[in-house]
Amino acid sequence: MKLLFNSPYTLDPADAAALRAAVPGIEIATVPFTSDPDKLAGADVDALVTEQVPRNLAAWPKLRWVQLMSAGSNQIVGHPIGQSSIPVTTASGTHGVPIAQYITCSALMLAHRMPQLLEFKPSRKWPNRVALASFTLRGRTAGILGYGSIGRESARQLAALGMRILCYKRDPAAHEDPGFNAWPGTGDPQGELPSAWYGPGQLAEMLPQCDLVVVTVPSTPTTESLVGVRELALLKPSAHLVHISRGGVVDETALADALRAGRLAGAAVDCFVREPTPSDYPLFDVPNLIMTPHMSGVYDSFFPAFNALLRENAVRFVAGRPLLNVVNTVAGY
Repeated sequence: MKLLFNSPYTLDPADAAALRAAVPGIEIATVPFTSDPDKLAGADVDALVTEQVPRNLAAWPKLRWVQLMSAGSNQIVGHPIGQSSIPVTTASGTHGVPIAQYITCSALMLAHRMPQLLEFKPSRKWPNRVALASFTLRGRTAGILGYGSIGRESARQLAALGMRILCYKRDPAAHEDPGFNAWPGTGDPQGELPSAWYGPGQLAEMLPQCDLVVVTVPSTPTTESLVGVRELALLKPSAHLVHISRGGVVDETALADALRAGRLAGAAVDCFVREPTPSDYPLFDVPNLIMTPHMSGVYDSFFPAFNALLRENAVRFVAGRPLLNVVNTVAGY
């Protein structure tokens, strides 16, 4: 088996040795990273680790498995590989804890009015403390849109703060998560935390109950503008929103209008329709909005977590066992 590593990260000798020990006889090839894998020579490659998938699959006649380095798989929507029998697996489960920490941090920052309080030091002026009063998360309701590894760990952390959890997912009858988890003991693998489950067509029932909305759904054609004018209007004016999915899942214009008009108390957004954002990006002028440059999933120990998933899937691949995190090309993730 030949595995080609097309990654911006370096596979260090210890990781390579661990992979060879897990899969005796594996040939590991690394190449300088390219965002265009069609420039690579893939004629003798059985498995490919990459962020983008080659479109000219005829040049990869032996390819039998693609392991993405991203938790999402929107890059293969409409891709030729979706019409093939080649399985594509994601890095889902490697980002659950750090992105959930970002979500919890954002929820607490919004609850404690940190964007406003952080103006105190540079202004050197004592503020109206009563006007900047915080509120507790305990006893309030968090609605989580998307209940994969990130949504489930977010639910665990927010529930630990005393929040009631509501869940929205494509198939609300499927409570368990069979995917990879780099942090055993975290998340909600059996789906025990939500007090109610909602599916497509039921946001109007769910959203009015929410004090906090967390958007973690994958980016697919069906989730484009999932949260728009209508959905934002269903929220309480005191509600907050944290968006870590992909640009376009939340309608940016509708979100900006709601924040400017005071129909939404605050939001944190980590992903944008245009990335990198230009200096004149309209969201920069929106009040009560925390903006971060798609950083929620960037953390120092990603590669060890990813390598654990890669080794497990490589063992399964050579043994002919089901792979973890296989993309459903019909659902788009």
